[in-house]
Amino acid sequence: MREFRKRVLIDQVSIASRVEELAKEISMSHPEGNLLLIGILKGSFVFLADLVRKMAVSCEIDFAKISSYGSGTVSSGKLNVILDVGAEVKDRDVILVDDIVDSGLTLSEFREHVRKKGPRSLKTAAMINKTGRREKHVQLDYCGFQVKEGFLVGYGLDCDESYRYLPGIYVLEEECPADPPETCTVMGKE
Repeated sequence: MREFRKRVLIDQVSIASRVEELAKEISMSHPEGNLLLIGILKGSFVFLADLVRKMAVSCEIDFAKISSYGSGTVSSGKLNVILDVGAEVKDRDVILVDDIVDSGLTLSEFREHVRKKGPRSLKTAAMINKTGRREKHVQLDYCGFQVKEGFLVGYGLDCDESYRYLPGIYVLEEECPADPPETCTVMGKE
């Protein structure tokens, strides 16, 4: 596996604080509860778990597995629904929960897929709104942080299935030299 430098973009404390704010906002917007939160796998699982533990209203959780990345670092632009939503969506208040909105293609196409199932309301939430490579507009009703660019890992975000375990959100930078200076932290060798 290639080794990268990592730079902290958003620390664990900031993430926890923002997730709590989002949970309060969602709970206040839906005081009747009975929400259906659909996590988009795999990246959203950490964010979704933290979010629901801070919510003050009842909710059902389901997952969908969709992909547009494969093993690369750039979206292929082709949506692949690997596992569709199993819960009943019709006449429900639904929130799609994703880790990151990058090109906007994945979430906008999946949102349309779910909209056709007849929810009463359909909103979106993402931990990261990355605007630098946006190809398709996506209305985010709940957003953790907005960034312009960088390949991000940690807090559920991955690079070729690695780095999801990191508690903060990091930017992967150029490959580290064989003898990195003290300012270079090699991923996986903390």
